[in-house]
Amino acid sequence: MHFDQRVVDFGKVKKGEKREHVFHFTNVGDAPLTIELITACDCTTISYEEGKTYAPGESGYIKAVFDSSEKDEAETISIDIILKQTYGEKQYPIIESLEYKFEIEK
Repeated sequence: MHFDQRVVDFGKVKKGEKREHVFHFTNVGDAPLTIELITACDCTTISYEEGKTYAPGESGYIKAVFDSSEKDEAETISIDIILKQTYGEKQYPIIESLEYKFEIEK
């Protein structure tokens, strides 16, 4: 899985403000990939095409929306992606990670 960008800096964010970013990716491997699960902090809402399998060369996206309402200081948030790669009848787990960071402006 190749991402156009793995780390995003939202810069200064006012408490209560929301920011979003769309991470674009391409399956650069030689086998289909399926996103099994994406986890992040409760301050992050994730959206993507659930259940979709990406063939080699196929692209997709993961949208992250950050809500700063409960944040009081700068932080780096990890977004963990658990994938399943299929070779014939065998499936292999893969873990990828993305990040975004911010500073809280009071």
